[in-house]
Amino acid sequence: MRRLAFVPFAALWLAACSAPAPGAREATPAAAPASTPAAPALRAVGTEPGWLAEVGPGESPTIRLELDYGERKLVVRDATRLEDVSGYTGYTADGVWVSLNYRREQCSDGMSDRDYIASVELQVGDRHYRGCAASLAP
Repeated sequence: MRRLAFVPFAALWLAACSAPAPGAREATPAAAPASTPAAPALRAVGTEPGWLAEVGPGESPTIRLELDYGERKLVVRDATRLEDVSGYTGYTADGVWVSLNYRREQCSDGMSDRDYIASVELQVGDRHYRGCAASLAP
């Protein structure tokens, strides 16, 4: 009989221990982690000289460029999607014109054994670059 009398007392004691003290603040849930940036709609690379272009998602994406083996970095905000060809165009903040066109076809960068899913032509001002696209959004 004594064991049965102890069970309700133990349940009350455990409940009291787990309840917050009077006047204590309840713990706030941890903030949700920041969302991961969206993957680029297009990631293109080229060699001789080495360059990289990333076109963000959306109708007026940002284009990030690293030219001349990463020594020159440019950003085109609110690029225009070209209707007549697959590509984008726009200007950097300091007025440099950029045009990036791609064609869905097998492409090789000539430096590795990797095959890409599109060929790319990039024009930055009066300089022309050729390369391959590593990813394209559907």
